[in-house]
Amino acid sequence: MKIKHIIKGIALLSLTMAVTSCEKNFLDINDNPNTPTTTTPELVLPAALSNTGTVVNNNLNVLGNLLTGNWGQSPDFLFYQPQETYQLTPNTYDAVWTSLYAGGLNDYKYVEAQALASGKKNALAISKIMQAYNFQLLVDTWGDVPFTDALKGTTTSAPKYDKAEDVYDGILTLIDAGIASINVAAGADNPTSSSDIMFGSASVTISMGKWLRFANTLKLRVLLRQSLIPSRAAKVTAGFASLSGATFLAVGENAGVNPGYINQAGKFNPLYGQIGFNVTGAETSNYQATRANKFAVDYLTTVADPRIGLIYRPAVTPIPATQTYTGVYPGTTATPTTKKDNYSAVGAGVLPSSASSGFAKPAYLLTASEAFFLQAEAYLKGYLPGGAAAAQTAYQTGIEESFKLLGSTAAAANTYYTASTSPLVSWTLATTSARQFEAIITQKWIANNGFNGNEAWAEYRRTGFPTNIPIGLNNVSGGKLPLRLPYPQNELASNAANVPQINIFSSKIFWEK
Repeated sequence: MKIKHIIKGIALLSLTMAVTSCEKNFLDINDNPNTPTTTTPELVLPAALSNTGTVVNNNLNVLGNLLTGNWGQSPDFLFYQPQETYQLTPNTYDAVWTSLYAGGLNDYKYVEAQALASGKKNALAISKIMQAYNFQLLVDTWGDVPFTDALKGTTTSAPKYDKAEDVYDGILTLIDAGIASINVAAGADNPTSSSDIMFGSASVTISMGKWLRFANTLKLRVLLRQSLIPSRAAKVTAGFASLSGATFLAVGENAGVNPGYINQAGKFNPLYGQIGFNVTGAETSNYQATRANKFAVDYLTTVADPRIGLIYRPAVTPIPATQTYTGVYPGTTATPTTKKDNYSAVGAGVLPSSASSGFAKPAYLLTASEAFFLQAEAYLKGYLPGGAAAAQTAYQTGIEESFKLLGSTAAAANTYYTASTSPLVSWTLATTSARQFEAIITQKWIANNGFNGNEAWAEYRRTGFPTNIPIGLNNVSGGKLPLRLPYPQNELASNAANVPQINIFSSKIFWEK
């Protein structure tokens, strides 16, 4: 075992690295970082969007991929011990919580206030929609969170916690308010491409049209997340009624932020900067520590999924006559013959090399592939009109969009789902609605591999798919995957009276299976 890797790994636990600019006191969610000066929404919005992209693309992405059988730790490193043994403490994700509130929501709230004061309806719309997006991240990761008392400046120093289901109601209200504020008329305010780093365009019709479809798709996600809970049925039904005639993210419309990532330390795409390469293109220790998980490799191999060569790189040693993809079982300890080169690294479709400008990729928040899988479920369950035929079309389009995002083609995807003998690939072989539902979620898990691990983790907790996700060796949970994260240390220190008492292995978030 390489001791220098171990020491470096302990210091570089993945979920604390990319939020070094965050303040360390949770009370900062009530201290607007922009109050010393007054500025325009256009100057604050890109920082807020970039912050959300970093959390989703880097921190929560790494966590989710480790927990859902996509990634594992190379046995000769100790970079992901808390995630693989489930020894998650209040300090492990403290900085992520603070980043979502102080670096994200506080800035979106400031954009909202300034947009209201200046009459900029579209900036207001974006701020509302992105507040909803960030609050869903918080609920889906921690459960009950401050909502009604949050973001109130110095008037509330110890915000109360709202029930997660009540926050979900508030999220839907924020989305509806954002949608209502969108103005695509000629002459409407249109955030510039330098401020709207997700959909910015010279045309207000184009940029805000995409924001409308993103908001509708986010609403679809929020409604489906709670749709398996009988007590939420009325709210889910009413929410879908309000989506009548709505359009969603279309073919090729991947919602991702990009402030202008370049090949410079601190200015990489967030995932590239975390587990990728340095400015010379050389492998970083984090890249070497992050390997394919045996579960995902075995699954993709079993169903002959051609995406395996884009999601993972072949193992380096022993040098095979043909490409060999090998995954590590989570929590495996080192042996003299088992090191990083014996396992597959994260693939070029997810993490392109420096020569392929991997540093410049957008940080995706919601892909077109996920959008179509959401629609497929809604059609299948009867929430959207169209039935099984519409569900099949959306499902197959979701697979095609996954292939394309990885760098393959829709034609290759068509061959894959048409010729497959697996009912979790071929819609026609999934002859029951239950099996079709499992196929949708399983394909969504594959499509989110490397792109949005947090969504894969959330969907697993909601549905139980994919089945048989491995439990890490040497775990402290008695063989249980975490259901949520522990509340952060800053909250326990400054707001303990309001922090709920939970067990991360038994206290379910309201929508969990």
